Amino acid sequence: MSNEPSPTQAPLVPRQADDAPTPGLLTRFLWFCAGADSSLLRRCPVSDWVKYQGIGGIVLATTLLAFVSASYAFYTVFSPKTDTALAVGLDVTTYAISGVAGAIWALVIFNIDRFIVSSTGKGDGTENISWNELQQAAPRLIMAIIIGVCISAPLEIRILKPEIDAQLELEQNEYLAELNQHSEGLMQARKNELVSKMDKAEESLKERRDYFETRRLEIAKQRRLLELEAEGKTSKAVAGRGPAWRDKKETLDKMEGELQEDRKSHEEKAAIFNADIDGWEAELSALAEELAAGKESNRRQARHLDGLMKRIHISHEIGGVVPWAILFLLLAVETGPIFFKMMLVSGTYDYMLENSKRVSTARMGIELESQVFLSETGEEIRINTFHEVEAVLAEERRRRATEAKLSEAVHKRFQRDVESEIAEGDEYKKYIKPS
Repeated sequence: MSNEPSPTQAPLVPRQADDAPTPGLLTRFLWFCAGADSSLLRRCPVSDWVKYQGIGGIVLATTLLAFVSASYAFYTVFSPKTDTALAVGLDVTTYAISGVAGAIWALVIFNIDRFIVSSTGKGDGTENISWNELQQAAPRLIMAIIIGVCISAPLEIRILKPEIDAQLELEQNEYLAELNQHSEGLMQARKNELVSKMDKAEESLKERRDYFETRRLEIAKQRRLLELEAEGKTSKAVAGRGPAWRDKKETLDKMEGELQEDRKSHEEKAAIFNADIDGWEAELSALAEELAAGKESNRRQARHLDGLMKRIHISHEIGGVVPWAILFLLLAVETGPIFFKMMLVSGTYDYMLENSKRVSTARMGIELESQVFLSETGEEIRINTFHEVEAVLAEERRRRATEAKLSEAVHKRFQRDVESEIAEGDEYKKYIKPS
């Protein structure tokens, strides 16, 4: 019996040696992180295993850093802002929500990094990175740089957290002092305005009281003169109620009438003044409570000076070269797999992967022609032959041609039968449609 494989069987692939190590779960997971084909890597030398373990390890490390970075960023954004920077405690609810959000973000970064690494080819198969390779990898490098920048910012503020908290505490207190000074200034201006109104109202009331006191003294003096006139103790020394007494009496009655009318008018105005004064005094008393409420609002406003952007700003102010060092480190980690793949020398795995792709293409009936043609505009045109498509198309064409021949034969046979019936008798009448 022949041992040669049939055309429909899969081509022979190199078998793993009996003494070759078996990849463990962690190794297979790192291969998955690197976007490598574990079924092919199993048959490759250990040196190829190490390459893709390293690349997968970098992708995994970036994912873990993204988780830590995003979790801390989300916690910084959504944590309660009720205490000063140095007195902030751990909020369990926000901590749990931030952990879930950080895990989701880490999975997104993992998927993007894995796609970037897996879609980056091995370049020209040499250790040198050519200009053409850099141009081809430029979009992936840009994406990796953006991811590295986004991951580095929360990490740098977490590393510099003690220094940032101390500086943030100082700025919060300074900001609170400025807000309180502004509130106190507004309250003092309002207080001065109310006191000025009250002083003017009190001064008006005092003027009216002095006026009435003066009039009362005048009336009392006039009444005393009237009494002296009646007793004859004036310069005329004539006792009784004569013409002089009546003149003085008339003057006294007139003065008392005018005073009574002035008192009635004053009582109406005084009631208005007193109502205004009472309102101003109540408003003046409420200023203390309003100032206390304003200071409490200022305290909350100062505590909210604790966002992600503010912490990043402080880290760049006081961090010196540390934030830049963290950024460059994250960029190196994020872009490293791309450069490493361009520097990898073609090995067993690369040839087996290329062979596997070509075998799969051949099984689907696709032939990649090596001829390259240039169009009139200078564009390259590659001719790919799809054998399975051509076979199906040819079969469809044959089927339609056969159906057309059979249909033509049926029509000819029907025509001969009808002509025979018409020639033999009156059967032709059934083919005539009455008008």
